[in-house]
Amino acid sequence: MEATLTFELAKDEQIDEFLELMRQEAADYVHPTLEKLGWSWEEFTQRARGVGWVYCIYRAGKKVGAYWIEERERVVHLHGIVVAPAYQGQGIGTQALKHLMAQYRGRVEAIELGVHESNRRAKALYERLGFRTVRVLPEVGFYIMQCPLEATPAPD
Repeated sequence: MEATLTFELAKDEQIDEFLELMRQEAADYVHPTLEKLGWSWEEFTQRARGVGWVYCIYRAGKKVGAYWIEERERVVHLHGIVVAPAYQGQGIGTQALKHLMAQYRGRVEAIELGVHESNRRAKALYERLGFRTVRVLPEVGFYIMQCPLEATPAPD
């Protein structure tokens, strides 16, 4: 049985922790992507603080990850989701995505995210949850994926 997760809006220092974890876990493509977009790390972190919301993910009272979302009219964009290395492979990312899907079902048309072409494991997870590629950005190596919510039954 999966342990229940809880989600809380991140405080400033927790946003720093999220960004550092994102930098470590996605080092292969975060900085090259930012370079191609013409953004510095500082500009990226300012965006994380000023656009949307970062939520911490807790299991049994222990912070195990975080995600950053932005509501864009009828779509919720998931900018990033990271699970601490000690908790990866335990279904936490899946549970967090299902939570987002349930939270926004009927309120928006879809959840959207970008996944780097090198992150095959994440792309496969998103596909299992009903996400489909709607656009490819070859210049930065990202697939833009969406999961329609209004017509999609909640995943198990």
